[in-house]
Amino acid sequence: MNLIKPRKHFLGMAIALCFAGNVMAENEAIILQSSAVGSAEGNTAEVTQTNTGGNANLAIIEQVGELNYGSVLQNGLWLEAYSFNTGSDNAVRIEQFADWHIASSDIVGDENIVTITQDGFFNQTDVIIEGNVNDTAVFQTGDLNEAFATLLGDMNLAEIEQSGNSNWVTAEFTGNENMFYSYQEGSSNEAAMLGVVGNSNQFEAEQFGDQNVGGVVGLSGDNNAIFVQQDGMLNAFIATDVTGNDNLIDVFQDGSDNVFLVQPVTGDTNWILIDQTGVSNLVEAPLGLVGNNNLIDVRQDGTENNALVATDGDNHNLTIYQDGDMNTAEMVLGVDGNSADIYSRGNNNYAGVGLVGSDNITDIMQRGDDNFAVVDVVGDDNEISVDQMGNTNEVLITSAVVVVENNISVQQDGDLNLVDMLVEGSGNLADILQEGNGNWVAGNDGYFALSGENGTVAISQLGNDNLVLGEQYGNGNIMNITQLGDFNTAIVTQN
Repeated sequence: MNLIKPRKHFLGMAIALCFAGNVMAENEAIILQSSAVGSAEGNTAEVTQTNTGGNANLAIIEQVGELNYGSVLQNGLWLEAYSFNTGSDNAVRIEQFADWHIASSDIVGDENIVTITQDGFFNQTDVIIEGNVNDTAVFQTGDLNEAFATLLGDMNLAEIEQSGNSNWVTAEFTGNENMFYSYQEGSSNEAAMLGVVGNSNQFEAEQFGDQNVGGVVGLSGDNNAIFVQQDGMLNAFIATDVTGNDNLIDVFQDGSDNVFLVQPVTGDTNWILIDQTGVSNLVEAPLGLVGNNNLIDVRQDGTENNALVATDGDNHNLTIYQDGDMNTAEMVLGVDGNSADIYSRGNNNYAGVGLVGSDNITDIMQRGDDNFAVVDVVGDDNEISVDQMGNTNEVLITSAVVVVENNISVQQDGDLNLVDMLVEGSGNLADILQEGNGNWVAGNDGYFALSGENGTVAISQLGNDNLVLGEQYGNGNIMNITQLGDFNTAIVTQN
């Protein structure tokens, strides 16, 4: 990044303003300082401008070496302040107040601190720091707020606070012990962390009202933590190209059109925690977790809930909790040793799980309304459990390829129960319990079939419109059927 270019631009503009007289600005202050060789100390500059009834205030401070300070205080209307420090013990403070704000600081090295405070209307801030013990704080209040911070190296911290209207914040880090905190209040809030490279970085954003967006684009490193809390209206969080180990993404959203998108998170032992509450909830991680020992925990509450998560790697732990209304949850577990849990409670539930690999565990539990669960198995030694309680239950378990030693358990309690199964392979076990109402299991090309060697099927139907049918293909298979009460029918075909 070339830090000299904007300085030349601003300084040239200031000199032009000096020649132009009072056409644009009434107050102008330009301070250039440079500490000579052999000096024990150097640089302090302060500018105070008022001009409440006039046109414009302009202040430019450029300092080069030793114990730099800076500071600008401006009052009203067209306010512009620029401070450039190059080296040593830098500190900059810019304060502006009402109307048309422009503030910029540009520091290259050493013990940097920047504080910028702006008040109302056309707020803008631009802070670029390159190295050493960096600190940045920006406070903005009302109207068209924007704040940018680019911190490139060392002990970085950026803290930005905004209040009302068209807020936008971005902070870009390159390395070392970065932390970025953003607090926003109302209107078109947006906060993002871009192009972060390094370890132990932390980004915290709190947003409250209206069109909140929080995001991380390009994070490469380990032990990074992202915390985002959003409150009302069109909340959205987006994370793309996150690479590293032991990273944490923790996002809480509250009301209206909540969206959480991740694509992808690559690395090991990463945690993604999502908690959504009301209205058009959506979680999508179609490329999901790539790596090993990662965790995704999704909690959704009310209205049009939806979740889609995929993994590629071993020993992932995925959990989706859904509560009410138009629930949908889909998971694809790639490779081995993964665990997937889906809990739905109420309304138009659907859950789908794809198991691609071995030693995976999936548990689907649905409580009430239009339940429907699908599990597709492509792998061996998997454990599958589906528990449905009440209303229009249905389970479908299939395997598109030959699979072995899978353990399938289905329990349905109440209403229009149906289990259908088409699994091909040896040593597979299915245990089905149905209690009450329109029990089925189906077969005779309908399909209920476990084909292969040494398969075991146990079916218990307790009450109401029972039917089994069935079919097994292969040698050494066992089918055990128990029916108690109501319209029992059982037809078994073994080959």
